[in-house]
Parts: sequence; structure tokens; C-alpha cells
Amino acid sequence: MSDKNILWGVVAGTILGAFGASLIQRGSLRPHTTKILSYGYDIKDMLVEKAESIKEDCEDLAAEAKEQYEDRKESKNKPDTSDVKVIDKE
Repeated sequence: MSDKNILWGVVAGTILGAFGASLIQRGSLRPHTTKILSYGYDIKDMLVEKAESIKEDCEDLAAEAKEQYEDRKESKNKPDTSDVKVIDKE
């Protein structure tokens, strides 16, 4: 990109920003702007709830995996008694 294009982008952005700010201050766009922002908060809340749900699912998976690991570790430490014969002393 050339410096000229960047300059025109900055100028256009400044003009559009000033135009938008003046419309909002006059009040003609204020109701629409607040409505759009309120939907943004709805989306944010939905995303936070989904993130919490995913976090809980991951914590559950981690707990189950740790339990399986502990069970497997415990079974490895037990001595193998499959070939031991039991003698009755009666």
C-alpha cells in the first residue's frame, strides 16, 4: 500500500467518524445505537454462558481422566496374585 492510500484512508475514517458522532449527538441515531449496543450485551452474555459451560465440561473431563489414571496406577501397584494357591488349614 502506498502512503497516499493510507492518507486517504485516515482522512475518510476521520470524516466518517466525525459525521457519525454528530448524528449520534443530534439524537437521530441515538435510539438505534443504544438498541444495537444492547444486542451486543446480549451476545456477550450468551458467549460468557457458553464459555462457562465449556469450562465446566472440561473440568468434568479432567476429573474423570484423573480418576481413571488413579485407578490404573493403583491396579499396577497391586501384586499379581493370579498364580498363588490358597491352602485351607482345616
